[in-house]
Amino acid sequence: MGPEQQAYARLLDVSGAVSLLVILAMLLERALALLFDYHWFQKLSEKVSGLKSPIALFVSWFTCNFVGFDVLARLFPPPSGMVEPKAIGILITAAVVAGGSAGAITLFQGVLNFNRDSRTTLIEANKARAEADLAEAKTRKEKAEADGAEAVAKKKKVEGGL
Repeated sequence: MGPEQQAYARLLDVSGAVSLLVILAMLLERALALLFDYHWFQKLSEKVSGLKSPIALFVSWFTCNFVGFDVLARLFPPPSGMVEPKAIGILITAAVVAGGSAGAITLFQGVLNFNRDSRTTLIEANKARAEADLAEAKTRKEKAEADGAEAVAKKKKVEGGL
């Protein structure tokens, strides 16, 4: 596998890992909303504040540990290329997932630069490139027309001189 193919495979692996992180965060966020929005849990959390975060972290850790999901191992694989989940990576992944989809999406945007600003910049760059290409095409057309008119004038001059 050539270096370009390796880089592409690496990009797919990283974007896949971060996408899974966002999807898992959204799934757990919605699943925990069922518990957190339930009336008895709301009454309990009025009496004992700060219950949601530890519960979310535990459920996230249990899920990440069960499936062996370590986003750090995927982002920073060893030179051998064999990705093996580590306890600290699973814990950090679980903490990001427990932070909810907003935090995971922020990570997704930061790591892969998928955000509104980068899309806007790309659109503006493409627009500027298209405008430059159009201006260049107009200049070429005008030059061709001028060259054509000059050729016609030379031809008439040569024909008139005969």
